[in-house]
Amino acid sequence: MAYYKESQKKYKEKVRQYKVQYGLQDQDGERVKAYLEQTGQSANSYIKALIKADLDAKGFSVSDNDNTTNTKTE
Repeated sequence: MAYYKESQKKYKEKVRQYKVQYGLQDQDGERVKAYLEQTGQSANSYIKALIKADLDAKGFSVSDNDNTTNTKTE
């Protein structure tokens, strides 16, 4: 498989990447690890589902047409 530096650069400009890191003493990191092992899902799919559910619950959306954001106020 060939590597094309320019194509890779264009791809990276379009991708959004976020990172979560837990320290060695952080019990939440162990909880997440155990949950993922028990359910058989990947960390990426789990985190994406959590973020989507949170944004949906808050009524947050971004319009593709005019780049405006809408939030539900309570």
